[in-house]
Order: sequence, then C-alpha cells, then structure tokens
Amino acid sequence: MPKVRRPKKGWAVPKIRRRIRGRGSSTKKRRLPRCPSCGEWSMKRDESRSETFCTSCGVIG
Repeated sequence: MPKVRRPKKGWAVPKIRRRIRGRGSSTKKRRLPRCPSCGEWSMKRDESRSETFCTSCGVIG
C-alpha cells in the first residue's frame, strides 16, 4: 500500500446535510386547538383583536 502524506489542512470530511426543523410553518399556519368548553375543532383567529374564538359556541380563548 503506497504511503500518502496527510494534507496540512487535514483530510476533507464530507458535509452531511441536516434537516432544519421549525422553519416550514409560521404561527398563522399552525392548527388551532380544540374549544375548551365544547371540545370541537371550530376555533378561529380574529386578526383585528388577535384572539381566538369558537364558531359553534362563541367562547373566547
């Protein structure tokens, strides 16, 4: 086996591509939680008041 001198900067290590988590969805695109009183998935966000409310029973969450 031939002898090979090591480079001054060291051996080149291949870079592994890592997945970046948490960048795909913003706060507006996240699914809203269930209604705390009726338990249905009918919560909506009011952009003018920046609060969530239930469309079926009207509870502000």
